[in-house]
Amino acid sequence: MGIINKNVPIKNLKDILLSALILVCLGGCVPVEKVPGSGGELIQIKQGNVGRFHELQIGVMNIVRADYVDEAGAKKQGLIAVLSLFVEGNPPQEKDFKVHAGQKITMDKYSVYVEEIRGTVKGLVTLRIDELAKK
Repeated sequence: MGIINKNVPIKNLKDILLSALILVCLGGCVPVEKVPGSGGELIQIKQGNVGRFHELQIGVMNIVRADYVDEAGAKKQGLIAVLSLFVEGNPPQEKDFKVHAGQKITMDKYSVYVEEIRGTVKGLVTLRIDELAKK
C-alpha cells in the first residue's frame, strides 16, 4: 500500500475543520465558574459524592446552570451547585444550600467558601473549608 496524494477542495476542508472544532468543544469544553479564595482546607467533591472535613460532611447533590442573585444583589446566570451539609453532634444538623462560585456559607462551626464549580453532568465543586472558633 502506498500513500495516495489527493487534493481536497477548500470548501470540504473548511467543513472538516469546523466539524473537528465542534467535536473538540463538545467533548472538552466544560463550563467552569471560578472565584479563587485563600486560606482554609481545599477540598474537591464530584457530583453525587460526599466529602468529609472533621465532623462536617458535604454532599454535592446537583450542578446546573440557573439564575441567581449574588452578594451585591445583582441578578446573574451561571453554574450553581446544591450542597447538602451534615454536622455530626447531639443533635446532628443537616441543611441544603444552593451556592454559586464566590459564595461563603456557614453552618455550626464551619465556614465553606465555594471557589469553583465545574461542569454540569458529572461535574465537581472545589471548596475551601475553615473551622471557626469553638462554640
